[in-house]
Amino acid sequence: MRRSTSSTSASISHPARSMSGSPTASVFFLGQRSLQALHLPGHSPGSVAYVVESDGRRVVFAQDVHGPLHPDLLSKRNDYQASLRKLLALEADILCEGHFGVFVGRAAVAAFIERFVED
Repeated sequence: MRRSTSSTSASISHPARSMSGSPTASVFFLGQRSLQALHLPGHSPGSVAYVVESDGRRVVFAQDVHGPLHPDLLSKRNDYQASLRKLLALEADILCEGHFGVFVGRAAVAAFIERFVED
């Protein structure tokens, strides 16, 4: 699918071309920049994160990384734990988390996510 306007274009690539290699991701191109939408169920079935490369750094926009898990949200602990591990595998340089703010540096990002990972 490809749409274009007079000054910008957007297209969707095949999921296999995602930054994470995940079959549950889609990459959208906005001009020369790509934005990856990554399905991360657990907190809720429709949870997603967005990943973009900017100035050589991987930036992740995610909400509810911390949970919570609740039956009203249709949360699933196993999916949530798998999604946290996917986030860690991205090795993000910056995490913009919807409730806890911005974490800068791979160590800070990983430390925040690891707080919620169960062994």
